[in-house]
Amino acid sequence: MSPNLKLHYFDFPGRAEATRLMLNYGGIPFEDATFQREQWASLKPKMPFGQVPVLEVDGKMLAQTSAIERYAAKLAGLAPADPWEAAKVDEAAAYLTETAELFMPTFAIQDAEARAKARQELCAGPLKEKFARMAEMIEAAGGEFLGGPKPGYPDFALFSFVSWLVCGAVDGMPSGLLDAHPAIKAHHNRVAALPTVTKMYESVTEGPRLSYKPLP
Repeated sequence: MSPNLKLHYFDFPGRAEATRLMLNYGGIPFEDATFQREQWASLKPKMPFGQVPVLEVDGKMLAQTSAIERYAAKLAGLAPADPWEAAKVDEAAAYLTETAELFMPTFAIQDAEARAKARQELCAGPLKEKFARMAEMIEAAGGEFLGGPKPGYPDFALFSFVSWLVCGAVDGMPSGLLDAHPAIKAHHNRVAALPTVTKMYESVTEGPRLSYKPLP
């Protein structure tokens, strides 16, 4: 029997989306407890570390994105039982986290022009290198997903990260970013085409979640 799950996060994709994707993929029921930004001040003191996402599990609170995602992956049957295979999954996920963290300092840049310049430089340099390595990992695993012929935890995390980059909510990103990374774009569209993922976004017609559909 699945535990009673309640996922606390803002009313947009962000750091909770990979968890939503995995729970839906695994058919694990959960309450998506979203809230508006203006509600955060009153909710923050109730959250471990004063941060979200937080996954409430039978009334107990689990914080930190990576811990939540690993737990969701196990519930959804996406965590390998073999220790070596599980370690390789964690390796891919950690590399992706390292990649996403490249952009965190840019959110502190107040000047829009300077912020855009910093992000474009990241895309032309460090991100380009990271995506090239990820493309190699996909190819080494058989050319479909990061861990082999079936999607795993890192695939949903990569899909969510790429969708976030190109959703339009991150200002200053170069247009056509994924055109220079065909293997990453193909991976995105492969995940987007999974039946459970397609169903999640089938009613979306506008907003940041449009990029979670297959990209042209």
